[in-house]
Amino acid sequence: MPTYEMNSNNEVFAGRFKVSADPMLDMLDMLAAMPNNSWHQIPLATSFTESWVETELRPPYLSAKASPVAIIRAWGCIAYDTSRRQLVLWGGGHANTSDNTPYIFDMTTGIYSYAYLPSDYVTLGTGLHTPICGGFRQPNSSHCYDNNLYLPILDKFCTFGGAQHGDGGAFKLYDSSNGYSYLRLAGAYLLDTAAAGQNLVAGGTGDNPKTGAFTGVNIAGANAWQLRDWFGTGQASVFGSENTLTNGKTAYREEAGRDVVYAARSASGNKSLYRIEFHQDQSNDVITKVGRGFNGNSGSLSGGLDTQRNIFVQGNSGTTAAFVFWDLDYSGPTNNDKRVRYDSINGDITEYLNDIHNGMMAPDFDRQLNKFVLWGNGGTLYYLTPPDQKPTLTTGWHIEKVEPTGASRPMTAAELSASGGGGVGVYGKWEYAPDLRCFIGLQHAQLGNVWLYKPRNWTDPRI
Repeated sequence: MPTYEMNSNNEVFAGRFKVSADPMLDMLDMLAAMPNNSWHQIPLATSFTESWVETELRPPYLSAKASPVAIIRAWGCIAYDTSRRQLVLWGGGHANTSDNTPYIFDMTTGIYSYAYLPSDYVTLGTGLHTPICGGFRQPNSSHCYDNNLYLPILDKFCTFGGAQHGDGGAFKLYDSSNGYSYLRLAGAYLLDTAAAGQNLVAGGTGDNPKTGAFTGVNIAGANAWQLRDWFGTGQASVFGSENTLTNGKTAYREEAGRDVVYAARSASGNKSLYRIEFHQDQSNDVITKVGRGFNGNSGSLSGGLDTQRNIFVQGNSGTTAAFVFWDLDYSGPTNNDKRVRYDSINGDITEYLNDIHNGMMAPDFDRQLNKFVLWGNGGTLYYLTPPDQKPTLTTGWHIEKVEPTGASRPMTAAELSASGGGGVGVYGKWEYAPDLRCFIGLQHAQLGNVWLYKPRNWTDPRI
């Protein structure tokens, strides 16, 4: 039985957002009608599985064809495109899939679709694979953790990858004209979705898999991916040995009219924080080290940027410290991270520590609440408030367990597993939407359920 929604003009619509001359207004009408501190599931016109690329056009994986299910399930993440009000899904990777297809979910229609077709692959050795272009026109499918973003000034989707298909390492480049000899590491990749939905290959013409009915068929390419070849230009030298964002986390902020990304990693070795300033011409991109991994963090939990207090905060899976942060007012190569211990946090820290989803929590910052909101599947959330003093203290942090109103809520991890939609955690599938002033959560590896969370003190951006 469909769920009916009513907008501010008392117009009833069902099954998806009512499509009008300005669907954004209908989304805001719906949010305005919701109680504060409540969940709403966007009705799906098509599920994620219904949008999958046909089998013959998927890349090879092991002795069969790649499954897109791992794009959500296996350390996957999303980016919210504020210009088109759509989610971009890209991921997969390591020992789960070779599928490097970018998918799109239209928030206003509830429709999933593939943006572009994937690439074929070349096997270089046991457990070592590369896209047929050697990584120059399309990236290798990867676990993305919390490494996907949307850059609104450049109007591009951006991924830093993570653990790529095959060797589980960082993005790599190979010389396709010389027996696919190894060249160097790759930087980030930017995707232009302007030509999405036209059955084009994301990379170059003929990069598509050629099996079945498509044997010998060269499908036209969109050349939609752009490699930021920082390791080829020398711009990546600031990374030193920290040259991968395996288990990474990122956060976005516009600074002086530029797209700026803060990126940290939790893989072995030093775990520092970097600032990447994107320009139209990649040769002008600026990479600086703004925080040093000193006290350290463990696990692969996500992070976020507190734009009010100017601190980058990431979750920690250790038993002593709940969070690790850098104070960006003191940015520089010797700006040490600081640990926030469980026993120094006020409020509902015991509930947070004992929450069944504790190891899956992802934070993002709400500029209206002036707090981080953490979600780890299920309906329960946690509001995290750092102290206001400078330098930012490791004490005086407060966490509150929040139970939303109403019966509508996302599935718990156990419910997801029982329904065949389980995964390894939320990671980057939790985003704050600044144009809607709400949060977006993605779950269920097959259905691709999309949830909106309207926080306390929500204010209508139209007012």
